[in-house]
Amino acid sequence: MLKINLPINKSKNFNNFSMEEKSPVIKLNLRGDTSNKDFVSIVGKILGIILPTDVGSVVNKENISVITLGPNEWLIISNGVIDSENNEFELENTLYESVSKNNLGSLTNVTDQFTIFSLVGSNIFEVISKSSPFDLDKLSNNCSAQTLLNNIDITILKKNDESVDLFVRRSFSEHLWSWLNDSARFI
Repeated sequence: MLKINLPINKSKNFNNFSMEEKSPVIKLNLRGDTSNKDFVSIVGKILGIILPTDVGSVVNKENISVITLGPNEWLIISNGVIDSENNEFELENTLYESVSKNNLGSLTNVTDQFTIFSLVGSNIFEVISKSSPFDLDKLSNNCSAQTLLNNIDITILKKNDESVDLFVRRSFSEHLWSWLNDSARFI
């Protein structure tokens, strides 16, 4: 069992903009071929949803959200926080046994690889657009995109016009946090 250690563990508030590192949530990377009926059927039964195939689409269910990262890649996120005493996740074990062990695809726990910054407020896109080539106005609600922010690879999950989650690699999290903090001070 790994010790949960949030890299930032802070929150900041500015003029119509706030940011915080989200409590740790399980993040699973799933890969597989959607033309393989066994893969689609098994994953669909386990997750209780049909895997979305449009890149950038997001499907929300009671306990999980699924982001389509590519034509054969999904990020499954738990909607609850990790128990610091027991970071086992039953869904991970079930998917691993049914998908990876049967050579239908692969499942990797990437919980410790990424951290999530939750941004809230009416000035989110003003802050992000200072250093991102992505046209954020074209991103619909409940959709995602992979882009650069201050030369750092991120995945943006737009919940609505005033709520965004940024997925960033832990090794870049302090740098991005500092940049967001500096950029938000001038809005």
